[in-house]
Amino acid sequence: MKNVTATNVTATVKWFKPEKGFGFVRLADGSGEAFLHASVLAAASLPNPVEGTTVVCDLAQGAKGPQVVAIHSATPPETPPAPRARNQRPPRATASASQSMGQPMGQPAGQAAGQGPQPEDGGEGFARPPKPPRERRERQSEPAGPATMAYGTVRWYNLDSQSGLIEPWEDGATVYFDRATLRQSGLDIVADGEDVRYLAVGSEDAPVAQRVELI
Repeated sequence: MKNVTATNVTATVKWFKPEKGFGFVRLADGSGEAFLHASVLAAASLPNPVEGTTVVCDLAQGAKGPQVVAIHSATPPETPPAPRARNQRPPRATASASQSMGQPMGQPAGQAAGQGPQPEDGGEGFARPPKPPRERRERQSEPAGPATMAYGTVRWYNLDSQSGLIEPWEDGATVYFDRATLRQSGLDIVADGEDVRYLAVGSEDAPVAQRVELI
């Protein structure tokens, strides 16, 4: 057993993937997370824990950070974790604003039904005054959120485009990375199906990896 750095630490299971054989726990003191391997559960004769299970454990410092080396007790949550609901977008409006106000479609605003355009000073033409140019407003991009460390599996890496995607183990969008990201991480190449730890920035819909590490 590795040198124990903390004993009888209370933590909560963040997630555990039986097919991967490991997961992570959140430390109750808020100091971070710790790696949990299936062999530790087997040594304690414990089944695979569900999300929210409270454990009392011993920690040691591993190559990738804190890891659980022994479990003294495990208490499942009172209620099982509910499936995460995805946000649903509201339906798009099919009618124009003029229709919603009772205005017939295609009729200029401010013109009553049954009335035609009014001539200017008795003239025969129906010249319209030119519309003033609209002031274009530059769309401000939302600032990228703080970088977050997460875990996933390489879905694919294309040598021709020198880019790839990571499938996160938790719910969320796939994470983009390229050759430059691998070089900055000290890697030459990654293979499809490899498990990685990555640091991602950007929006939830389009995260980009800044660093990728093999685990």
